Amino acid sequence: MSIRFVRALAPVLLLLSLAGCAHRLSGPIHDAEGPPWLASDAPDAIAVPAIEVDHRVVMIGDAGYFLEDDPTLAALDAWATVAGPATVLFLGDNIYNEGLTDDDRERGERILAQQLAATDARKIVIPGNHDWGLLASDYNLKSIVNQQTFVDDWAGGTAEFIPKDGCMGPEVRVLREASGDARAVVFVAADPTPWIQERIREFCPLREGETRDHKQLHLEGLAAALETHSDDHVILASHYPMLTGGPHGGLTYGFVADMIVTPLGWMMGGLLNTYETDYADWIEQAGAVMRENPPAIYAAGHDHNLQLLESGDVAGLFVVSGAGARDRVSTVTHIEETIFAHAAEGFVVVDFGRTDAGDEAVVVRVVEPLVSVDTPVYEYVVP
Repeated sequence: MSIRFVRALAPVLLLLSLAGCAHRLSGPIHDAEGPPWLASDAPDAIAVPAIEVDHRVVMIGDAGYFLEDDPTLAALDAWATVAGPATVLFLGDNIYNEGLTDDDRERGERILAQQLAATDARKIVIPGNHDWGLLASDYNLKSIVNQQTFVDDWAGGTAEFIPKDGCMGPEVRVLREASGDARAVVFVAADPTPWIQERIREFCPLREGETRDHKQLHLEGLAAALETHSDDHVILASHYPMLTGGPHGGLTYGFVADMIVTPLGWMMGGLLNTYETDYADWIEQAGAVMRENPPAIYAAGHDHNLQLLESGDVAGLFVVSGAGARDRVSTVTHIEETIFAHAAEGFVVVDFGRTDAGDEAVVVRVVEPLVSVDTPVYEYVVP
């Protein structure tokens, strides 16, 4: 590379760096070396009522690295099997770094099998960006279909991959049927990756004669699912958070690193951060649909930490649970909406049940196995 070329490229890199820095977050880092960060007005855990759990949902994301005797996956099974009926949601980036490719299939299947074998509970797997490929230019349907086939063919029929066939969804699964005056518990899965990366939208087949585009179909499907289940307990999830105090929300890597990471990210097709144009467009348009019939919880991974955040009128609560792999845990700070934040491996549990008074309650529990397998580090009641 000539000195003349480097000099010519330098102003472009500087502009890209400055463009990214305009969105940067800064603040104290809440990592595993210290305690979790709690907002000063965060509800006290002692106020969480005891409930008889009717259905438990365990949400774990970004678990796609193999680790012998993984304590997080071991704890996941303990939480999934102790309270009766349960569903485990794997929130994407299930195989690092390029999904289930033909070229590296043995390694990919080993990583995925470790997660699926971790518990006999019902499992639902959704895709993340790394399940599509490493770089945006490499995203391909084959890796998605390979993973979909492997999950759907898992022995015992206790696992399913959705949305299917590289489509954005949403796809709806009833986790617990309504009974008497108890509401149903419903999971709605979405994959905004084709929204964020236009090139791969063509992979999703449209019905012959369909005149609406993929974006319209996604929003209409989301609106219909939320309206149909407006009286139920709904968890809506994709790999991508709508709000986060982690790197994908703009948390700085440090000045020098930002000057390197930001331009490289743009040249590779983006860093998949919340403020990037197509990602922000999905947040805005999907959020507008959600406000009509807000889900109880919107859950995501992508940032490799644990966060609970106020969600305004979009949902009852935002959850980021992307700390499923020890080697991938990333930094996190608190933002105005943060209730809980910690850069430590673990997962989030949502319990649906009744209090002693007979009232329905939705309790969120943050579990960090390296701190305690049995006792959550924080508990929160969804309003």
